[in-house]
Amino acid sequence: MSDLKSALVAKFEEIFGYTPGDEYAPRVKNAREIICQGRYSKDEMIDITDTSIFSNGKSGLVLTVDSVCVKDSGNFTSKFIAKYEDIESTYIKEERFLGADLSALELNMRYGAKYQISIKAISRNKLMKFIDYVASLYQEDDTLEW
Repeated sequence: MSDLKSALVAKFEEIFGYTPGDEYAPRVKNAREIICQGRYSKDEMIDITDTSIFSNGKSGLVLTVDSVCVKDSGNFTSKFIAKYEDIESTYIKEERFLGADLSALELNMRYGAKYQISIKAISRNKLMKFIDYVASLYQEDDTLEW
């Protein structure tokens, strides 16, 4: 897993232009328990995009080694975990209503579900590029290669 995480961290840095990670223990603990629904360890987390009012990790987006986790009441789909291997395609859905930007990154899952990420604290285009990259790793003949 450390090789996979190292490769994903390097790709994250290439796409976003900064080193991912978060060392603030309360935020990491809350993100693990609330956003990731208790399913991931700190070592499996790549980055936290915190959207909570007090920067305490209780809402936002977490990228892990095998999933994207979201919990944000302002998001189109307020709470979900999408495994990269289940993502069939991504799409930037551009919408406006009464002058407000309602654009979102849409995740189209293999089993028909659609999730939308509308969190403004992270670039949708960069996030789409990262998710597309990681999903492609899991779709190569069902073996993980990079």
